[in-house]
Amino acid sequence: MFTHHFERFKKTNCAPHFGIFALTVFLVSSLSGCKSESELVVDDMPDSENLLFTPEGRLFVSGGKNVFEVIKNDQGKFYKLDTFHDKCFVNGIIQRADYVYGVCSKMNFGDFLKSYLIAGKIEDLPDSVSDVTIDGDPHPTIEMKIIGALSGLGIPNGMEVDEFGNLYIADSGTSNIFKVHMANPEEIESIELWASKIVFFVNGLEWVDDVLYFTGIRRGTTTAIMGKIELNDDGGVGEVTELFERKNTVLDDLVAYKGGVIITDYFKGSLVFWKNGKLQAETMKDMFYAPSAVRPTQPPMFNQNALLVTEKGISFNGNVKYGNKLGLFYPDF
Repeated sequence: MFTHHFERFKKTNCAPHFGIFALTVFLVSSLSGCKSESELVVDDMPDSENLLFTPEGRLFVSGGKNVFEVIKNDQGKFYKLDTFHDKCFVNGIIQRADYVYGVCSKMNFGDFLKSYLIAGKIEDLPDSVSDVTIDGDPHPTIEMKIIGALSGLGIPNGMEVDEFGNLYIADSGTSNIFKVHMANPEEIESIELWASKIVFFVNGLEWVDDVLYFTGIRRGTTTAIMGKIELNDDGGVGEVTELFERKNTVLDDLVAYKGGVIITDYFKGSLVFWKNGKLQAETMKDMFYAPSAVRPTQPPMFNQNALLVTEKGISFNGNVKYGNKLGLFYPDF
């Protein structure tokens, strides 16, 4: 998830500009995607950032200062219900047991870039929710809240969870991956530095069996990479391998897909399908407006042959012409 902390400086025109003074100059000025060809599911989703499906097919999406549950009413129309009401900008979200967790950073003067873990228990939806006709209403049964400070983290971003219930957070600010041990569902027990500076601006995370895939930027370059971390015998960080690279862009989030992974190319506006050590397929450039995350669809709200993509657009610009949406796409790979 390429966060608003970089994006807030980004130029709002569509002409790529490759700065030579620093990586940050390059990153914030070279957004390529200036349109979207995906099918609209929900719009008016400011700074749409990340998404997850529960095993039952419920859909949660983070963006800006919100975490929404997206529902489908009796008329077949999609609506979003807001579960989080604090002034804290949310990046990654993940499910752990019957809770949704997220990471957020405050931007106000007194708490600038202070980061927090948020959580909310997943409760059943009332029958009346099928009659919803107002978009963005407060959620009737789920309220996410801040449950603890993420001390030592700079810009918490992508999230994952292991089989033991430990949370993993990619911290783009320090370029570290942290492991969070929970005392109970709403209390942090400890925060452990798990993987130190394996890549600059570490971003997306995805467990596939005992391998943790990640995205980031190779240090000292403008080359975005996707790699993997293998576990050693005691469950710690073992061998780290770069698997895919692309110059002059940001590879944002990633998801396991058909024996490989799909990666969002944030600046190119495309989805990349990698498998068996090489690029297998890619959507057209500018298919999406700054895609930040992707997930295969799940029933009952969707068929299983499509992808959902959060399209972030221009940060702090809520105009639905420039992203701020959840899009549906039918891949041919």
